[in-house]
Amino acid sequence: MEKFIAQFKNGNEDKVNVDLITRKNDGDIVDYIANACKSLETLKYIKFIGYDVIEDESKIDINDFIYTRKKKNKGGKKEEEKKYMYITDSRYAEVILKFKLTCKNRDDDNRIVDEVIQKKILILVPDRDGYYTIKGKKYILLYQLVDSSTYKNKDRLTLKSFMPIIIKRTMQTYNDTKGAEYKAPIFTINIFKKELDIFLFYFANFGVLETLNYWSVNKIIRFRSEVKDAEKYIYFGISSKLFIEIDRPMFEKYAYVRSMVFMILNICTNRMTIESLYKNKTWIEKIGATCTTNINNYYEKGMNRLTSFDRMIDETTKKVLKINPDHKQSIFSIVRWMVQNYDELHTKDNMSLVNKRLRCNEYIASLLTKVFSERLNRIISMGDKATMKEVKQIFKFKGDAIITELYSAGLLRFDDAINDMDLFNRLKYTSKGPNALGSKNANNISTRYRGIHPSYLGRIDINVCGEHVATVSLIAGMRK
Repeated sequence: MEKFIAQFKNGNEDKVNVDLITRKNDGDIVDYIANACKSLETLKYIKFIGYDVIEDESKIDINDFIYTRKKKNKGGKKEEEKKYMYITDSRYAEVILKFKLTCKNRDDDNRIVDEVIQKKILILVPDRDGYYTIKGKKYILLYQLVDSSTYKNKDRLTLKSFMPIIIKRTMQTYNDTKGAEYKAPIFTINIFKKELDIFLFYFANFGVLETLNYWSVNKIIRFRSEVKDAEKYIYFGISSKLFIEIDRPMFEKYAYVRSMVFMILNICTNRMTIESLYKNKTWIEKIGATCTTNINNYYEKGMNRLTSFDRMIDETTKKVLKINPDHKQSIFSIVRWMVQNYDELHTKDNMSLVNKRLRCNEYIASLLTKVFSERLNRIISMGDKATMKEVKQIFKFKGDAIITELYSAGLLRFDDAINDMDLFNRLKYTSKGPNALGSKNANNISTRYRGIHPSYLGRIDINVCGEHVATVSLIAGMRK
């Protein structure tokens, strides 16, 4: 009888989602890191040209990860003391990132030079059981539960990416040339802690006519120098010699068309001419005027802000968004998708697991994105004044920055299992961490998000192991 036990098949065996337990569907961390590096190409100075991975620890040069610190001696003088970080107690791999930099040589030299640089970073390497060894101790990475696409607030919609993309909707009122009053929502985007009109960036990048085509209203909305047929069309005055002409049936029937018209009116002044309307420079300077009072710097500051807008989306976000590829080609297509589907996205339940996803290696790479982002803002603000020396500062961070950030994010869990039932450790998740609620301050999470939701039934264990760390029930690991 005993020899047949191994052949016995449990009736529930096929229901267990082994891939969830073994994290088989989790993407390769090196691929995520490569995507984070590609996001730097938003800057014209930087080109990511590839990477090498060294998994043999005997080939990793420890001298690349030795840090020098200064401390005072007894006499009050400063002296250098070397502190060594050995990696023999830990399981690491080294990733050598390669970039091509193209920019000015120095401040007093307008000569453009090319230079290929390398940046070495350490990443954690799991053993065959999925555990990470750091300084002789075993750890496991928690799953992170994040929004699958956007989440809503009272009057805004947010998509977390390289920078958070926050779209706000407010109601606006305008009167046409006959004095009739109309109401429609307009949309703004939050960038660098300021709310700016969305169409400013589209007009600055594409031009007015191409923007109307991009938003599929080019055959409905036109610009005229005078009112021609007020019965067939609706007119709104921009200035005494410039009017917006809209097909009356389309304007009266569709709120979307009214929104497009009002978003144009919201960024135009009564001094606008037909010539200035069609110049991209006009809108670039308008963007620059929102961040400086020096009229001579309007264009340069506007270009810097336009670059910042373009880099708000990263490659990983494009990959994980489950929408039509046409809607996630760039930040411009994603913002258009958010505006056009605002009502539908705003009805989504932030608490429901239907609108959530689990990730692991992806959030490790997002920590590198955070390190890059902290250094990019200064270079963007410098514009064309940035030199080779200053661009290189983007890569002046410690090689173990990702691991350090993991510690501070609370995503590593020490293996304290006292028996071989470590299955439940593999099914733990957290709501904290990068790009999640409470990523900066866990105390800011509202009571509602600390509670439970009907969608948790049969998916998440009611037991909680810590304030924001729960255990995914074994039922969650079962296939339907």
